[in-house]
Parts: sequence; C-alpha cells; structure tokens
Amino acid sequence: MSRCVPASKPASFVLPVIALVAAACGSTEATLTIDDPSARDNAAEKLTSSTSSYCPAAQLRATYALGGTVILPWGTMNGYVLVKDESVVGLVASRDAVPCGATVVDTGGVIAPGLVDLHNHVAYNFMGPWAAPKLYNNRYQWADDPSYATAVKAPYNAVKSAGHLCQAQKYGELRALMGGTTTIQGSIGYTCQNGWVRNVESYMFCRDHIRQNVLPVKSITTTDAQKLISQFDAGTTKAYLVHLAEGIDDSSRAELDTLRNLGLVRKEVVAIHATALNPAQLQEMGAAGMKIVWSPASNMALYGTTTDIPTALSAGIKVALAPDWTPSGSNHLLSELKVADRINKTRFNNLLSDQQLFDMATSIPAEIAGLQDKVGRIAPGMAADLVVVRANGKAPLRAVIEAEQADVLLTVVGGQAMYGDTTMLGTLGVTGFDTVAVCGQPRGVLVRDATVTNGGTETLADVTSKLMSDGVTPWPLDGNCVSAQQSPQ
Repeated sequence: MSRCVPASKPASFVLPVIALVAAACGSTEATLTIDDPSARDNAAEKLTSSTSSYCPAAQLRATYALGGTVILPWGTMNGYVLVKDESVVGLVASRDAVPCGATVVDTGGVIAPGLVDLHNHVAYNFMGPWAAPKLYNNRYQWADDPSYATAVKAPYNAVKSAGHLCQAQKYGELRALMGGTTTIQGSIGYTCQNGWVRNVESYMFCRDHIRQNVLPVKSITTTDAQKLISQFDAGTTKAYLVHLAEGIDDSSRAELDTLRNLGLVRKEVVAIHATALNPAQLQEMGAAGMKIVWSPASNMALYGTTTDIPTALSAGIKVALAPDWTPSGSNHLLSELKVADRINKTRFNNLLSDQQLFDMATSIPAEIAGLQDKVGRIAPGMAADLVVVRANGKAPLRAVIEAEQADVLLTVVGGQAMYGDTTMLGTLGVTGFDTVAVCGQPRGVLVRDATVTNGGTETLADVTSKLMSDGVTPWPLDGNCVSAQQSPQ
C-alpha cells in the first residue's frame, strides 16, 4: 500500500510503458497496438520501442502480469496488466510481450480497477442486515427507533466498550476486500487501519485532503464553515463529505438551505444521500459543482425511495455509488452495483448505461476524492489497485455488474494481492493468508499485516473470537451468498 516516497528517490510508477514493451522476452523490439486515451479521438496507436530506449535496461522489469480481459478507460483489451512494486507499469496484448522474469497469472477473468467506496461506516460492518420495522421520513427518526438501538447500537457499543473497535474495523475492511473494494471512506481513524484497504480520510499517496461529517448539517457552525471555506480556497481540502437531505421530508430538504446560508454550496461539498432534494435544489447543486454519493439499498430500506438520479445527472452532478453499511445497505460496493442496476431497470427506465454504473463505482468516486490520477482506472502510472472477477460470457462491464461474491477471483491493493483464489495467490508468492470459504469456494485473505501497530499479527479467527467475546455474532464475511441483500423495486 502506498507510502510516502522521499523526493530524492524516484518512484517506480514513472517508468514509461514504451520501455516495458521493449523488454519483451526473446526480442529486442516489440510492438503493441492499443487504443490511446489521448485527445486524438482515442485512435489506435502503435507503440514501438527497442532496448536502446532512454530508460536504463536494468529498469525494464515487471514483477508480475495478470492476464484476462482488461477494462481500460478507453475500452477493453485482451491482454496483460504489468505490475511492479505498487503500480501498473504497462499493458501488453500477448504473453510473449510480458517482460522477462515476470510471474504470469492467466486469470481467465475480467480485470477491472479496484472499486472506490465513498460512503461507508466500516466499523459497523461486522453486523448483518437490520430489518427496519417501518419506513421513516428522515435519518433522525430511525436513529431514535428502539429496534435500531437493540439491533445496531447495542452490539456496536458492546464492541466499543470492550476496546475492540480495531477488530471491528478490520472485519469491515476484510469484507470490503472480498467484494473487490480497494479504497473506502468511513473508517474510524484508529492505529489499526491502513493495513487492508486504502482509507480516504488518511494520508493516501502523501496527501490528506478529504474531510467528512457524519453529524447533522445543523451542527456545522459558522466558524466551522469559515475554516472549511479557507481550506477550499487554499486547496488543502478538495472534498468535504456530509450527510445531506437523507430522508423524504421538508426538514431534510431544508438542510440544503442551511448549507447555502453557511456559504457551503460549493464544488468541494459532496452530498451523501441527497434523497429528499427536489429538481430545483438538484439544479442548484449542479450549478455549484456539488457532487452526490448514492446509496440506493439503504435509501429503499429506510425511506422506500431513493435519490432522483436522472434529474441529478441532467443537472450535471457527478454521482458516485456506495453501499452505506451492512445494517441497512449492502455487503459491499459490488453488492450495491446490483441494487443500482435493478433500480435503473425498474425506476429509471434503463437511463444508466453499464459504463455509467461501472464509472459510479470506480473513476467517478476517485475523481470526487481528488484521487483520479492514482485510483479508479487501469493505466500505466496508476496504482495497482485491481479486482478480477469471473467472466460470465457477457460484455466485461456486465460481468462486473453481475458478479456475485464468489466470482471475485483476486483483489490487489498497491500491487499486493490481498484476497483471492488460493492458487492465484500461491502463484503470486503470497503466503501467510487465512483460508475462508466463500459460498462454498476456497479463498485466501491476507489478514495478518506486520506494518499495523495494533493487532497486525491477528488471524481472522482471532478477530472473530474477540468480537464474539463481546456477546456479538459477526455476520459472515460472504454475507448470505448473494450480492444484493436488499430487494428494492
């Protein structure tokens, strides 16, 4: 996972793809035809190089290559993603073009960028779904419901009181990994994080420019707002994520008025949910450049409706998809993709294309978080955050959207395979992983991490045991073996 690299030490990810193509085994020259994601109308380009390239021959290396159908920003290709250290360093169309010395894994699957989850409450995700007894008008009503207190707050508080929130956080991150998520929002900020998936609130790629607020909008003071505005203007905060208009009533809608009065209707402000907002309010948000994080499963379970995504998109609002959390949302973002797909068919008249749905889980949240140069896409120079899912005979994007938990074959964060098919992990030299059964299929997950100061040596059994000692039964990491726990219509 990414660590800060001193300026005097060149980072490996700057190696040009043209040099890697030149390093093909058995030849001094190699040719690769790809679609170039430049301004030249995405025309096909032929890259040709030789070992006389300015890049020193000693650097012409890739640690491993993953083969399959690769989803790229400009289309798809059948070929190999080359990984060295923490980065994608090249793309080649054939096994013969893979650099000498690289370990090759022919996955037979679809290789996509790791999913980017911009709204979750990770430390709650040791719990299973909560069956809300009724629908509510806003987020404050269900938070006061005795049923919620018993089913959700009581087990969370038991774990917190026992000092086991690190284990809860870890369990939630492992759940995310097993669903192909490589970057997540909503961590608790303890020393035990940053070992499994990337946490947007923490330093990522030597940056710290994300802020969040889970408290009511009315809790934001004028002083708070002025500090945020100063950070926005200075560029030190690029995204401020706030729960906004989560509900269906006038009081929820009035929260946008509160933000406006504070001077926070701005492009840096990201509205989590925005379920209650009407077309005029969405138009106002779009004109200001605000963004939305959409969690349809949780919206449907708690309010019986969801955000007006068609109007939001027509207003020019960038929309990311996120699962919220397991109590009222989905097992992970891969699950939420299926909920969004179903909502698109039943409520939005198939307005959203497969590409739009896919982008809502990858490139768009990366852009909203100001991390589009590192995550959310597969391209040379990007972080090697990848997910491989089983091909299903349909188009690659559809394979990802329809992938069930057991279809996740590999999850890679910063070049490190963290979860996946045990044979693939073994081929990549991954050792020390814990074996788990995912819907009856063996998978390995890298639970132990010596770089984590609090609990880095714990096994999955250790984590589960500590949570159970608090009187809770952790919900299985593979959920109930179907990707969409809710069935909103």
